[in-house]
Parts: sequence; structure tokens; C-alpha cells
Amino acid sequence: MTLKNTILALFTTVLFISCSSDSSTDDLNLEENLTITQEIHKLVNEYRVSKGKATVEFNDAAAKIALTHTEYMISINKINHDKLSERFKELQVLDNAKAIAENVASRQKTAFDVVQGWINSDGHRKNIEGNYTHTGIGVKKGANGHYFFTQIFYSK
Repeated sequence: MTLKNTILALFTTVLFISCSSDSSTDDLNLEENLTITQEIHKLVNEYRVSKGKATVEFNDAAAKIALTHTEYMISINKINHDKLSERFKELQVLDNAKAIAENVASRQKTAFDVVQGWINSDGHRKNIEGNYTHTGIGVKKGANGHYFFTQIFYSK
């Protein structure tokens, strides 16, 4: 094999390895975010049942709306309820929502930590215990390594 072919083969191998490792990292982050989302849903429903409330059903459309808000919070590095009325209007059109509430958080490292924080806060706990039938949850880790969370509750 010539020197030129050896260099080309080495370059191709390095390129392949670096591209495939980026996509695996993205896959791991996606799996981690989905696991946290599922755990939040489970913990919230367990808490609701312990208080005599019905569970809230997970809704994919609401989850996409929640994730979009989470990404917005990451982009400005601040938790907020900006444009909640727009999220409500979107859910009214998509799923005939009649009422909405929202919990947001950041910096917690686990689903348990974020749900416990919400339960320990009067306003957040009121949302969790509210007469809602559906939920959507958006979780994502920002570039700074901190998680941001949005949970939307709504009823039809």
C-alpha cells in the first residue's frame, strides 16, 4: 500500500469514528431525557393516587409543546412561563383543552428531585393535585450540563 493510500485509509477511519461517536452521544442524551420524562410521569401519578386523585394520561402533542418551551428556556438560560397562553391555545386546537397549568424547573439532576421540589412548593403542588386529565413533559439538558423541565397539565 502506498503512503497516499495509507493516509487516506487512516483519515477515513478517523472520520467514521468521530461521526459515529457524535450520533451515539445524541442517542444517549435522547434516551436519558425519555427515561427522566417517563419517571416524572410515574412519580407525579403515584403522588396523585396517594392524594385520591386520578392519574394524568401522557399526551405526545402536549409533550412536544412542553419540550419546545424547555428548549426556549435553555436558549435564554432562565425558567419562566412565557407565552403560556399560546401553549394553551395550541392545546385547545390540538386536543380540545379546557384548562391548563404548568410547572417548570431547572438544575435538578433526577426526576425524583424535580418532582419532590414541585411537591414542596405550594403553587406547583396545586398544579400536580389539580383536576387535570392529561399531561405533557419536556426535559432537556442544556449545553451547560443543567437540565430544564416543563410539565403541562390540562383537562378536556
